[in-house]
Amino acid sequence: MSILDGVQKVLGLYAGGSSELSFTEVAARLDMPRSSASRLLNQMQLYGLLEQDLVTRRYRPGLLLQQAVQVGAAATPLDDACRAVLAALSERSGLTAYLSTLNDRETVVLQRLNGLHPVQVLSSPGSRRAASGTAMGRALLSRLSGAEFELLYGSDPAQVLPPEGQGGPATVGELRARAEQARADRLAVAIHEAMPGIGAIAAAVRDPQTQELRGLCISFMSYGVRPAQLATWRSLVADEVGALGRRLNDPFWLGAG
Repeated sequence: MSILDGVQKVLGLYAGGSSELSFTEVAARLDMPRSSASRLLNQMQLYGLLEQDLVTRRYRPGLLLQQAVQVGAAATPLDDACRAVLAALSERSGLTAYLSTLNDRETVVLQRLNGLHPVQVLSSPGSRRAASGTAMGRALLSRLSGAEFELLYGSDPAQVLPPEGQGGPATVGELRARAEQARADRLAVAIHEAMPGIGAIAAAVRDPQTQELRGLCISFMSYGVRPAQLATWRSLVADEVGALGRRLNDPFWLGAG
């Protein structure tokens, strides 16, 4: 395996949704000798593609890679408007906040703000996850028309979906029902689904001119969260994203204030 082959395979692990990896995990997932994995990760760290946590010794995407991702995903006026709301969500809640978009059946992180109380498991810009298994994904899917949903998942409600964490929808029919519920609620909530102990509340806007979709969410450690606190966070997300939607003249949010 050439050095570029190795770099491509390692970056593919992060693109698949991993936020941090140890060299033993890389070796196992890429069927690579541990010594080779260690050398490869050290080289990627040396050139700024990865950075290593000094405490856990785990590797995550480096600043150079994150900057390249952000340049590649050039900001649009919609993104600029969303980032102001992202900052408000993080500041008002103290939680990790994400801005994402939908690409086929996956969500793609565009930006993350850690907040004062960031969760232990973080997704870097560029990270992808199956839309079916997250609050962010179902909030974005809730904004699709029936025809758009079927283009992605087909029309057979019994079609089985790949398993995504605990408690996620197992079939296309279950996913459609979750997306319809998110549409009725104007937001999606997932607790202990994509990752144990992690919760998220998400809502989405759609630019009526370009039809671009953007989702915003807050993520939190879900153990011990009281219903009153959850209700407060739900209201925060609905209020902030709803106000953005009305500024954009998004029909979904007009009249929802």
